[in-house]
Amino acid sequence: MNKTDIPADVFKIWEKYSLKENIRKHCIKVMEVALKIAQHVKVNKEIDIEAIKIGALLHDIGWAVTNNPFEHFIEGAKILEKEGFSEKIVLIVERHFGSGLSKEEARKLGLPERNYLPLSLEEKVVCYADNLVEGNKERSFEQYLNWLSKIEEKSPELKWLVEKTEERAKRLRDELDYNF
Repeated sequence: MNKTDIPADVFKIWEKYSLKENIRKHCIKVMEVALKIAQHVKVNKEIDIEAIKIGALLHDIGWAVTNNPFEHFIEGAKILEKEGFSEKIVLIVERHFGSGLSKEEARKLGLPERNYLPLSLEEKVVCYADNLVEGNKERSFEQYLNWLSKIEEKSPELKWLVEKTEERAKRLRDELDYNF
């Protein structure tokens, strides 16, 4: 995908916030995986392909203003809200972290107390697609689980979060019935 294939409103935001090239490439790969999942899912369900495309391309815009993984999805949602994107797109971005966070988990992490769990089909597709991409390469679900276990090894205090994330990721995989 080249620059001319990126929707103008997405490219404008990437440029305005100076989103790094490696994050742009990651977002493009997440979009590609999300669209594959969406094609698989839409056989049985109504799904907003355009929202998935835009949401996936902008899901990590928050990295332009923070280096904190526990804040980038919140900051990204703020940016898109400020820039006038629809609530549907804002929520895709706000709810893509890991496999989501409950209000209580957000509080435990010192985040604003909100539900960050993906609820809509579009939110779930982008969230799950993000799990299946490392950098700008697609990975298997098993590789994602291995990556999670490394987080737990490095940061034992996050064991509870890793366990919840793994549990939710498995539910997303089963619900979307997609495994690379």
